[in-house]
Amino acid sequence: MNVAPPEDTIRLRIRGMEKLRGVGVAPVLIQIPRLDLAPGEFVAIIGDNGSGKSTLLDLIGLILSPDRVEEFKLSCDKALVDIAGADDLARSRLRRRCLAYVLQTGGLLEFLTLRENIQLGARLAGKPAEHVDVITEELGISSVRNKRPGRVSGGQRQLAALARTLVQSPPLILADEPTASLHTHNATQVLVRFRDLARGARSSILMVTHDLSLAKTADRVLAFQPVDVGTGPLRSVLQTQPSAIRG
Repeated sequence: MNVAPPEDTIRLRIRGMEKLRGVGVAPVLIQIPRLDLAPGEFVAIIGDNGSGKSTLLDLIGLILSPDRVEEFKLSCDKALVDIAGADDLARSRLRRRCLAYVLQTGGLLEFLTLRENIQLGARLAGKPAEHVDVITEELGISSVRNKRPGRVSGGQRQLAALARTLVQSPPLILADEPTASLHTHNATQVLVRFRDLARGARSSILMVTHDLSLAKTADRVLAFQPVDVGTGPLRSVLQTQPSAIRG
């Protein structure tokens, strides 16, 4: 694993990444020409179903491997790590120490209380769990933190998943529709609190969403756009300029 000197202005750097998804009559070539995140920055990704939003998170989350990539680096533990050149052991370590994934379903363990789920997330990341009560208070779930997931609402489960992520203080948070179970007004308020708490820890957020009003809470909004070249697979390209919806 090659490690470059730390660069304080970089959290994530991607150049020339590609992944072919789908087989048969409708393959899609997902292309990320350029993507940069700074520490504490919040970037939202929008696009149609099947455009590559979740695939992008899986690539950055080291669940999938790109078919092609020119540069893929992540700042973690005060070093800029070359992920493209990392072996399986190094990638596993990066997933554990440097990344946190917020799923639509929350991913909570049903036999633990919300508080215990959040504490477990901190322990697995090797971080202290001393801020659990403060974070659950900030996210408005302090009254239910001693209940199990099956005894609370879907929205409260998602808030617990956000709290579990924040207590880990990860360098990079990958969020897939993180407030899908909340009404739009509540979701916007929660996402703003989540953004501010993450920014305080200098955690960067990369979020994919279908909700344009939520996307506007981000510092930048980027969009996947289809490109039909006539022959070969349809291309879905992440635009390098902020989407016009920022207005």
